[in-house]
Amino acid sequence: MKKTTAIFSKISLSLVCGVLLFTGCFKEDKNAQATQQNMVIPVSTYRIKTANVPVSFEFPAKLESLQSVDIYARVEGTLLEQHFVEGGLVKEGDKLFKIDPSKYQASFNMARAQLLSSQATFRAASRDWKRAQKLFKENALSPKEYDSAQSAYESANAAVANARANLDIAKINLDYTDVMATASGKISMKRYDIGDLVGAAGGNNVLTTITQLDPIYAEFSIPSNDYYFVRTLNQENVSVHYILPDGNKYEKEGKIDFLDSVIDPSTATIKARALVENPEHLLVPGEFSRIKLEGFVLENSIIIPQNALLQDSKGSYVFKIVDGKAQPAYIITGHIIGNSVVVKSGLSNNDVIITSQLIKLRSGAPVAPMQQNGQ
Repeated sequence: MKKTTAIFSKISLSLVCGVLLFTGCFKEDKNAQATQQNMVIPVSTYRIKTANVPVSFEFPAKLESLQSVDIYARVEGTLLEQHFVEGGLVKEGDKLFKIDPSKYQASFNMARAQLLSSQATFRAASRDWKRAQKLFKENALSPKEYDSAQSAYESANAAVANARANLDIAKINLDYTDVMATASGKISMKRYDIGDLVGAAGGNNVLTTITQLDPIYAEFSIPSNDYYFVRTLNQENVSVHYILPDGNKYEKEGKIDFLDSVIDPSTATIKARALVENPEHLLVPGEFSRIKLEGFVLENSIIIPQNALLQDSKGSYVFKIVDGKAQPAYIITGHIIGNSVVVKSGLSNNDVIITSQLIKLRSGAPVAPMQQNGQ
């Protein structure tokens, strides 16, 4: 019996010690939590200021020629001369090739002679017609003779017109033996050698190609999200800059000259095109580059650093300082501009938000601003 009483005494003593130990630990945890809650966290801050914010956009682009013109042999003949250097620059109206003009010169001479003959016949018929009119008025000419004189006059007149048209055609064909540049630009390689027969019916009669280099296009696509944002901005002074493949900005400023009215459903983009001067031909058609649109202004707006932005199941939020404590403020964000983001709602002018120590922050935690970055 005494042995059993001793065992129960030991158990009771152990329980008492355990309770006291647990109570002590609990007090220590509460004290640690209280100490942590009262600990002031040094933070960097950012003061909100509404302002007009400059905005720019950068998109990949492909350079295209304003026009690329194929130069054709428009008459058949032997290629006699070449008057350009392949890969060089030519101006509109420059002579490029000479096609053998012999038969076209002969056709021209024949047509000119036919015109002279028709004109002579017309003059004779004209004199007969005038005499017939006079005699008919004096009743000295029969109606049949009068009609014959008139018909001869009209036929001779028509023959002159026909001969003149044939002469014009002969002149056109003769002129086509001089192959001229129909545009200014850089000329490609010749496709036929001197002595080749060119201009044959049904053949490939392209002799060379001229590519216009000044000015030059940049074709690019604007994502639909950017497009809807862009069209709400102040666009009065928008400028276009080409970014060269080496990363440098091209010195000439361009302008947007085309913006499509339809969004491509397969890419969710809208096509656009810019035009820029290229007098030194530094920009080459077919080259891939980037294009930067500058001059947009986002008026009376709030932007915050992206590193201040947090996210949870409720949405986007930031910590702002209220009475020396961190308080979460849920916001609606807009477009991202570089390392900043536009805030549509949730913040006001002169609010101070926290940009550092965000992992350590809890609602109501006391904070001490170390550094404030303003706009």
